[in-house]
Amino acid sequence: MLVFRQKGDQTIIARTAKKRPDGKPYTKDQLAVQDRFLDASLYAKKSIRDDVLKARYKAKANVNQTAYNVAFKDYFNPPQIRRLRDQGYTGLVGQEITFLVKDILQVTQITLEIVDDSDTVIESGLAIDKDGDGLDWKYTTTVENPDYESTMYRFTLIDTPGNITIVIVRYGEDKSTST
Repeated sequence: MLVFRQKGDQTIIARTAKKRPDGKPYTKDQLAVQDRFLDASLYAKKSIRDDVLKARYKAKANVNQTAYNVAFKDYFNPPQIRRLRDQGYTGLVGQEITFLVKDILQVTQITLEIVDDSDTVIESGLAIDKDGDGLDWKYTTTVENPDYESTMYRFTLIDTPGNITIVIVRYGEDKSTST
């Protein structure tokens, strides 16, 4: 049995899904992947029912993608911290730490915690979206930190699908992808 689907200007031919031929139950990891796919599918369906969100996803789609495909992909791909710029941070109050964020659609909120070597939070707060597009962000420090060179940053990013991603970066580390 085959399934034919139209995707943009291409025809996709695939086999129909079937149960495991050996009759064994799925493993816990396989079931987790299936659940994640189901969640992504439900998110994508919900997204394309919202006209504004559908238009935003459609704007990100290429010729062989739909808004549904891009929303599905957005659910699976966590945001990344890129180009962290903390050279001007010397542990004083009122200094800026800036960074770029890469995501399929948009990161909606970022919390930054500055922590010491023992994982004690020195300060924490919301970063500000500088450009309004969720790409260029800044955090202004609020607590003096004399031991700033040995600190780490813990970024908590929330994107449009509501995924929460935590990225940890050491002071002075050139960060171009998430960990």
